[in-house]
Amino acid sequence: MKSYIKDYARQSGAEIEITGIIPNQTMIFPAFLTTFTDNMTSNWSEEIVYGRPDPIGTFQNTTRKIALGFDLPSANIAEAKENLFRINTVKQFLYPAYSSNVAPQEGEEELNFKPSTVENVTGQNLERPEGSSPETAAVEKGVVTTTNALSLSKSPLIRIKLANLIQNQGGEGLLGWIGSFSATPVIDMGMFNESKNLFPKVYNVSIDFTPQHEFDLGYKSDGKMIETGKFIQFPYIGGTPPKARGDR
Repeated sequence: MKSYIKDYARQSGAEIEITGIIPNQTMIFPAFLTTFTDNMTSNWSEEIVYGRPDPIGTFQNTTRKIALGFDLPSANIAEAKENLFRINTVKQFLYPAYSSNVAPQEGEEELNFKPSTVENVTGQNLERPEGSSPETAAVEKGVVTTTNALSLSKSPLIRIKLANLIQNQGGEGLLGWIGSFSATPVIDMGMFNESKNLFPKVYNVSIDFTPQHEFDLGYKSDGKMIETGKFIQFPYIGGTPPKARGDR
């Protein structure tokens, strides 16, 4: 079935791509912007000196925060299910990757969680209930392995792309992390109902994003850009210099 929502979003550039770095998976939202804020904050430490009317400022850094809001509509129940899947997947992107090796205690050999059993530090095998993780089974059985049975191995970094407004200088999504992700059903627009499962017709989605830039930002001591080819198109791609005053 042809989707006029997807077609319009694709033709107008109203698509937001969100990529999870860990699973290397991308969700494309046919999004209709409601808010877009790209805030740069110049951070300084200030020292107040007796008898001086102005503080002495020491530059620390410049940080960037992006706040993004959009409506996510669906024309039929099939699209509503797809939108629910997209939202689920992005929420899953916010979780890190773990390594599941059990660190050995003193005098013990390193143990790994097995597919169907879990071993405690004394070597006892315990059957794992079907559908539960080895780690959960260990807790439910009252087995204490070690406090670091799961070790954080990768942080949940994200790439977001929105036309020329949110992307890196190579045309990929802008790297960073999502501080908050909210998908709120618009109750007044109603929901599709299938087998007692509810699928909202429209979501209001909001994202708070902290970028991590992949090239050097700023200038050399002679006033020239450190990476001219990239910084001159920062933070947005496609800008052109205004005409000189005499040419206007």
